[in-house]
Amino acid sequence: MFEDYIQDAFSFYELAEAQAKIGKEREAKMYYRASIFCAASSLEAFVNFIGDTFKQGNNLDKNEIAFLNDKVLEISTNKAIIEEKTKFNPIDGKIKFILKKFNVPLDISTSTQWRDFLEFKNLRDSIIHSKLISDEKSVMEYQQSIKKGLNANIDIMNSISTTLFCKPIRKSLTDLKI
Repeated sequence: MFEDYIQDAFSFYELAEAQAKIGKEREAKMYYRASIFCAASSLEAFVNFIGDTFKQGNNLDKNEIAFLNDKVLEISTNKAIIEEKTKFNPIDGKIKFILKKFNVPLDISTSTQWRDFLEFKNLRDSIIHSKLISDEKSVMEYQQSIKKGLNANIDIMNSISTTLFCKPIRKSLTDLKI
């Protein structure tokens, strides 16, 4: 699914650009927001794919697999078994774990991709959890944010894929960088 979401994010971005060019600000913002949601979802779906891959392969510690799959293992004293419970973990924490665990060459202290990802994550969170009555962001703010955010997500996915799977993500996806 992560590939579909990258493609969707790019398509919504193009639709937003077309609306912005003809002065339809409301429609442009609508498509930019859709692009943001899809771009953010692409990285989450990619990390979920990795978590599921490790779960199927069973080649990580059970707690690490649980963490990547939004689970936690707990001992049930009543049943004398280990139970798996849902515990949603932040996407940035999962990515940091993957980067560190597998020595992905992306330094979160200096990487512009990481900084852009965090800014984009904050934008996505501010839209999803908004308390505002109306959208105060300008078309240009949206345009710049989706450019940096989608590109950062693609670069992060590509670095992780190259390290974990010994091959980059598809070129057709990296070609969608804005």
